[in-house]
Order: sequence, then structure tokens, then C-alpha cells
Amino acid sequence: MAALIGLSASSLWAQQPVTVTATDDDEEITKLTPFEVSSEKDYGYLKTNAATATKIGMEIQKVPMNISVISREFLDDTNAKSLTDLFRYSAAASGDTRFKMRIPANEATPQGGFTMRGFQVNTLMRNGVFRYISHNLDNVERVEVVKGPASVFFGQGYPGGVINYVTKRPSFTKIPTELTYQLDDNSGHKVKVDNNTVLSKKAAFRFVGAWQDLQGERRFEYHKNFNLTPTLTLKPLDSGKLTINLEFEYLKERYNANDYDWIYSDFAGWKNAATTGAYGSSTATLTSTITANAGNGLAANVLQTTTTPTLAYSTYINNKRTSTGDLWIPAYTSVERGAYYTNAGGTFIQDEAFNYTARGAYNDNEDEVFTATVDMSPFEWLDARYTYTNDRAVNNSVGQGGALQTPYADGVHFNIGLGNRSGYWRYTQVHNVDLVFKFDLFGIKNKVLTGYQRSTWTQQYLGGAAQTDLNWAFLPGARNTVSNPDYRGTNVAKYDFGGVPVNQIITDRNGAIKPVRQIFNNWDPGYELAPDINQYFQDDRNALDGYKPVLEGMYINYQASLLEDRLTVLAGYREEKKWERFQPQVNNFPWYTYFPDMHLDPVAYPENVWGHSVNYQKTNLYDQKGDSWMAGASFAINKNLNVYATTAKIFKFNGGTVGGMFVGDEMLIAQGIIDEYASRGLAGQFIYRGQAITTGAQIKALFEAQGYYKNVPNEEGKNYEIGVKYTTDDNKIVGTLSLFSANRINRREDDGVAQANANEPLNYNTNPIWIAGAARSGLVSASAANTGRVFRVRSYGNKVEIEGAEVEVIWTPIRNFQALINASWMPTAETVEDQRPIYSKPGSDYYNNTLNATQKRDAYILWNARVENVPEYRFNVFGKYTFTDGPARGLALGAGMRYSSETVVSRGVDWNPLGNGYQAGDYIVFDVTAAYPWEFMGYKFRTSIGIYNVTDEKYSEGSYALSPARNWLLSTTLTF
Repeated sequence: MAALIGLSASSLWAQQPVTVTATDDDEEITKLTPFEVSSEKDYGYLKTNAATATKIGMEIQKVPMNISVISREFLDDTNAKSLTDLFRYSAAASGDTRFKMRIPANEATPQGGFTMRGFQVNTLMRNGVFRYISHNLDNVERVEVVKGPASVFFGQGYPGGVINYVTKRPSFTKIPTELTYQLDDNSGHKVKVDNNTVLSKKAAFRFVGAWQDLQGERRFEYHKNFNLTPTLTLKPLDSGKLTINLEFEYLKERYNANDYDWIYSDFAGWKNAATTGAYGSSTATLTSTITANAGNGLAANVLQTTTTPTLAYSTYINNKRTSTGDLWIPAYTSVERGAYYTNAGGTFIQDEAFNYTARGAYNDNEDEVFTATVDMSPFEWLDARYTYTNDRAVNNSVGQGGALQTPYADGVHFNIGLGNRSGYWRYTQVHNVDLVFKFDLFGIKNKVLTGYQRSTWTQQYLGGAAQTDLNWAFLPGARNTVSNPDYRGTNVAKYDFGGVPVNQIITDRNGAIKPVRQIFNNWDPGYELAPDINQYFQDDRNALDGYKPVLEGMYINYQASLLEDRLTVLAGYREEKKWERFQPQVNNFPWYTYFPDMHLDPVAYPENVWGHSVNYQKTNLYDQKGDSWMAGASFAINKNLNVYATTAKIFKFNGGTVGGMFVGDEMLIAQGIIDEYASRGLAGQFIYRGQAITTGAQIKALFEAQGYYKNVPNEEGKNYEIGVKYTTDDNKIVGTLSLFSANRINRREDDGVAQANANEPLNYNTNPIWIAGAARSGLVSASAANTGRVFRVRSYGNKVEIEGAEVEVIWTPIRNFQALINASWMPTAETVEDQRPIYSKPGSDYYNNTLNATQKRDAYILWNARVENVPEYRFNVFGKYTFTDGPARGLALGAGMRYSSETVVSRGVDWNPLGNGYQAGDYIVFDVTAAYPWEFMGYKFRTSIGIYNVTDEKYSEGSYALSPARNWLLSTTLTF
């Protein structure tokens, strides 16, 4: 998009780079390669060129795609710190306030629920290469955003678009060094340095680094970060036709972020039902049981009772729906900041600083990235680029998957979910070669870009240790027999392991000794200190779930300029292949480490020794491929006005079979049941889907008839777009208007109905003979309550469609004032196909004749509510004026407004968007900034302040955790 974001908080003198007089040779050396972006016409907001959409630096006005460039200045002015912050002033986009504590994204799975043009985003790039974790903004020069599919160059993804971080590079023009100190309203501190050194006319070096120690607005929130990025650029030839860029980035960060808010809109009714049994609700209370055993020598079980009700809020709402006959009652109709509980004085209060993420929970990321890029132009007709990226990323977390503090119905106690410890380790190597062939033919200027990319990565998942009594050994009360009745007999030894003083205990608000097993699940925030879950988790287990795929992509893109450069044509095609063999799982390094094909010799490498599943190893064999294409054209009606049209198709790999099993496990279980019936003299009485089963081949044929062995096809997305781009002669108005229609097909989803025992008899079957037979496989415990989930049935074939329009304008009426204005309207955001029977379209025969009332309700909501996190309307404006004379000379004042209509949290009855359920969005938020340059002892400084969410609006940019309250950031930059 030609309307591009950028806003300088600096004074006029600070906006102008200090230049060095260049010789003719110098000018040749600093000549841009075709892969780099020209900035000759850039000013403030305006960025006129981009490379993400085409891989070649190209004037945005001529590209038949919607492209936005978010400049460094705008990132600073709007205090953008994270991925979701990028969408605050973006049209046709929506953020996600819960994304930070989500697991890292990968090629198949997005991190969080933020959307562009109604679709989630998983194509998150750094200089054109996929980035796994830690999307660091400190070393970023600009962020290029391509709206709509761009998988011709970047591979599989979703149709919403691509986000590409472009890092700061050394410049052969002298750039002042900047040292910045920042202070925020929560006593957070940050220091940044950016230094560019011209070593010679053939070498330049740049160093960018930052350190931060930030505290959040919620209790125990923090974000610690240290990063550095040294970069060296070499131009060894006088002709400037060879450029070598070497970059290393190191980042280490740890953070805790709030992940929830007060959603219990019918708390009074819940509290009443938990004590009176209203709507048939349970009035049971929390009890911990210490089982008598030989280790503790207890004569009988010890029950540690409480008055804390255990009735879940969701259960209460379901009971209310059933009792009143109103199945459409939403569970959540409002969201309030913080939490309500009873304080030490007995008053029921609202605590807006309450953090729902448990104290001690965190995500810890470490990333080391080395990138080498070589650009060359050996001939007038050929340009080439080779890029090598070596990325080592480590993510560790405490509490991943459930360290949330949620209330009980008594208004006093909370349950601290412990979650678990987990982690991801990923080592990635990427090789990318691009060749650009240029030639003129029949008056047409032609460019053919062809490329090859090979990515290999080893990814390991570190799971949490099994939680046992040993976890309690490190907590107060572990060695007190009142708090822990199990601290007796030979069991004393396991609790002594933690070394907790014998008399160290916790007392509740009534002075009673608190049971050690209720420190977390019966926490009283109004009286007790917040417990740290790190004291509970002490160790990780060694079992790792591993992947080692190879991904190759080959692509070709054609660009033509004709009719005296008035018509630009683009067309591209990409084919991508993925190979994956075995599961390189490390169960106990260095003694038990997997190698390829070991599962083929189960005698030498038995499952119960190596801890792997032979059938999983056999199943994890993928040879997948997919393709993407695009075609578009831009035509200049005159020198100011271009019209364009484009269409594109994207794909994403879907893995696994329709049956969702490790192929072979299902036959082990089925054969075990056959053998169990035979051993009891009941051969032929194993009935599956109406047939008497006596052989494995017989039941396998029935599995095949269900389609369980079919591979789930790839997901696909398409985009159709037309638009207009307008630029005045003096660039005072630069704008883009686009109309688009996009869809997403074949999203793989669990089919809960097909997985239910009523439809798949092998799943969750309680027949004792079936359980005993399944136990013969070794995959099911003989004491299990049922056969478990043998088939995780998947559905596909559903289709979501988004249609809308967006416009963005950069207005520069005078040199010292600029404004960014953008808006979007997406009237269509709906499901148009769904193959799951439980979600049959209202009015269909299956819907009318087969679904029950609850299922009809759920299907009706799915088909009639908007897709999640897609605002129908967005409107944003940010403007800035800099005084050029008088006593206020250099003072820059900025102000912004961002608006979003409602966005659906979930198309489920709990958030029922058709029945007064809570919806996010629906906000108008204002931001203001001011900056002023000053000098001291010959040094130049610039101090700026930004106040964000000035009116302290209580709102959510997406999901149901509220966005930040009013906050401010004070920055001072020393320039020399």
C-alpha cells in the first residue's frame, strides 16, 4: 500500500541525517542492489518502496498488491512493543490481548489470535526468513506488511498476509549515534543504543543494543530483555556490484503477563447456587485426602475439609440453562479489569492490579541468529542474492498451559492452576538463492525472478515432570503433621528432601494451619501472600517430543513493464515440498537418544525401554507438497493514479490422517479385543458397527470404510482484490483504496461428535471385556475406566469467507505536518461451508431432523455470528505538527485516535454473540505525544513523552483480557 506509516518524534534538525561528502567512487559503492529498498522520496510517514511483496525493491505505487510499511518513527511514537501493537493503527486488522503467554508460533500454528483481513497470521518473517520466537522490535528499521496471500515467496500460510521485520543495516552515509533512556509509569527502565560507523568506503558497521527491566500494570507482571545486533556490510568492489552483509543477533528475555480478567458476570447467582443448590447445583466443598498407606502409617484416610465451594462457574451456567429451559443464556456478558475478592478486613473489593497469571509463571526465550547475505550483479542482465540463516531458538516456560488464578464462588478463595513446565528447542538452517534475469523484448521491460529455498530444522519439545508428592516437599507445611498428615513413618524422607524448616507453615485468615496441598488450589488473595509456583516445580523430565523436517521451496516470478511503464504485470508460482522421517525424541540424554529407523528393530530397541511408540514412528512419515500462485496488474491512468487487480492462492500443510491415530495402534487394540473375547470362549461376540468381528482384516476394512486412513488434504486460501493508488505530484496526498474477497478452505478441526462413543464404539468404551482386550495392546491400562480415545477423528472441508474494503491516506499539506488516516469495512466475515454433521447448516434436513436442541443452538450461532476477532469497522488517525519558528521551534505535538467496532470472542454459547454475550472491540482510544529538542554542553538531546489511552478506556483489542489502562512513556535521546 502506498499509504505508509511513519512519524518522527524528533525536531527538524534531528530529522535530517548528517551526510559525508562523497566522491564519485563513493557514490558507486553506496549504490543499492536490486534487492534493497530506495528511500530517496521517503519523508516522515511516507515510505515509497518495499521489497517484501516482490523480493525486489519496487515502487509501491506500481505493485498490484496492498502493502503497508510501518516506520521506525511510528513504532517509537505509538510505543509499539509487541506483535499485537502493530495492529493498533492498522485498518482491516485486530490484535489479541492474550497472545503473549501463548506457546510460540510455527509454520503451521499462529501465536495468538490477532488477525489481518479476518484471518490469523503465522507468516512472521525477519528479513524474509521465518522467525520462531522473540519478535524483537529494538533492531527493526521498518515493518513491511503485505495484505493478502504472499506465499509465492514465503511459503505456506494463511490468506491474511505477511509481516516482515526489516532490521537496521549499516549505512555508508554518516548517521548520528543515538543513546536513549526510557522510563514508564510503572517504574520500568530501558536503555537503547544505535551506532553506525563508516569504517572505510568499502566497509560499514552498525551496532544496535537494548536492555530493559519493565514492570507491568498488574501485580507480578514484568518483562526483562537484553539484546544486541552487530552488523557488518562490505562492498569489496569499486563497482559496488558485490555486497556482503553479516549480521548476528542475540536476545534473552523473560516475562510474565496477565492472561485473563473478571468475566464472571453472574457472580452473585453463582455464589448463591454454590450454597443453596439453586438450579440443581452441587454444594460440595473442597477437600484434600491423605490416603493411609504403609509409608505414613495412618490408620485411616485423613480428610482436610474446607468451606470453599467447588461448583464451577460453567457448570452453574449450564444448570441454569437446563432448569430455566433457556439454552441460549451466555455465561459471560461483561469483562472488568482485575478481580473481586474479600480483603483482610472482610470487604468485597475490586483489585484492578490483580494478575491472573500465577506468580512465578513465565516465558523465557533465548535466540541466537546469524545471517549472511551476498548480493551481486555479475552482468547487466543478471542480479543474484544468496542468504544463509542459522537460528538457534530456545523457549522455556513455567506454568505453560494453565497457570491461571481463577475464583471460587465464595468470593474469598482462588484456585491457582499450576500448569506445568515445558519448553521448545529449535535449531534452524535456511539457504535461499534468488536470481533476477532482466531483458527488454518487443518494447517490454522484463524481469524473471527465480529462487530456491531449503529449510531444515530440528525441533524438540520438553515436557513437564509428572507431579508427585515430592513437589510438596519445597513448600511451607511440608514437614508439619497438621499441614501434611502424610509426613509420618517412612514417608518422612521424601518431604525432608525439600529441606523446609519443620515449623514453617502458613496460616489462614482464621489462624488455622493451612494444608500444604491447599496452598495453591485454595488461595485467599485478600489475606495470604501470593504463592510462587516455581517453588512447586523443581525439575523437568527428560522426555522430548522431536521433529526434524526438511522443507524445500522453488518459485518463479515474472514482472513486466510496458506501455511506457504505465502497465506493470506480476505473475508467480511456488511449489513447496516437505519431508519428515521418524520422531527424534530424546528420552534420557545422553543414554537414550533416537536415531533413524530404530523403530524397525523393536527387539533391540523395545518401547518400554526407549519410551517411544513404534507405530508413532511409522506414522510420522510425511511426503507433502503444495503450491501457491498469484497474478496481478497495475495500470497508470495518469502519472498520479494507478488502478490494480490481483488474485492469489495460498496453502498450508495439514498433517495426519482423518482417523487421527498412530497407524497400527488401532489394530493392536482391536486385535487385543478379538483375542480377549476368544480367550473367554466368546469368539464372534465382538460386535463393531453391527458386524461380528473375528479377524483383524475384517475390522481394518471397516476402519478403511470410515476413511480413517485417508490423509487430511492441505488447507487453501484465495484472495481476489481490486484497488486504486493515488499520489499527487508533490506527494502531499498518497493513498490506496482496495476491495477484497478472501476465503480459507479445509481447516483441520477435531470432530467431537465423530469421536464420541455413540459414533465411534472403540472410543471411550466402558465394556470391561473391551477394556481388558485393549489392555493387551499395552496402550491402555487394565484398570482404566474406558478404552480411551483410539481415533481422534478430524474433519475438513469447511470454508470461511471475508469480504471488505480498506483505505489509507498519508496527508502532508505542509512540510511540518503529516497525518495518517485509514479505515476499513468488512461486512462479510462468515462460515459458508462446514462438513461436520454437528454443525449442519440451519434449515438442512440433518439440522431439522437429527440435531438436538443444544446442537441446533451451537450450529445456529456458528452460521449466523461473525467470525472471531474480525471487526466490521476500523478507523484510525494519527497526526503530528512540528513548530518551525518562534519560542516553540522544534516542538513536535502528536495525537491519534483508534476506533474498532465489536469483535466476536467466540462463536460458542458461553460468549453467545447473538444473545448479549460479551464482545471485544467497540472502543475509541486516544493517544498523545510531545517531543522537544534541547542542548547541553554542546550535546544534542531530544525528550519526548507519550500518553497512551488518555481517557483510560476499558477495552480489549481482542479476546477477553483488557488492553492496557492509561500509561505513559518518557524518553530522552542523546545524539552525537
